[in-house]
Amino acid sequence: MYLHTLVADLPHADRTALDEASELRAYQCDETVLASGEWTDRVYCVASGLLQVVSHGRASGADVVTDLICQHDFFLGPSLGENRYQAKHTLVAAEASSVYLIPVAALRGLCEQYPQMALKLLGMAIERTRAMRGQLGLG
Repeated sequence: MYLHTLVADLPHADRTALDEASELRAYQCDETVLASGEWTDRVYCVASGLLQVVSHGRASGADVVTDLICQHDFFLGPSLGENRYQAKHTLVAAEASSVYLIPVAALRGLCEQYPQMALKLLGMAIERTRAMRGQLGLG
């Protein structure tokens, strides 16, 4: 795995194990990365490109892009406490993208072993929320 700031301070052996457990996939523009309702045991980290988080409305054509996942950012499930989760939103490649699929269990294990990694993940989530609030004129 490329040297993401989240794992940069981990010992080489732990970075190598995470790399071996993860999978790098390429997606074309408008290709679905994860469909709403699909079960997954992965966290999605954008190595390059851009993903859209799409929330499906009740009416046909009422889909709304609720978030953008850019390079070096993560799409996490509702909790790292479970090894798998059912997606509530659809992830779609907004442009050609390379995405690391990281096992939730592996990421959780590293967060348990290295609390500073969990704090970095939390900080990233806070920054995304802050940016979104700013775009909405709420912050």
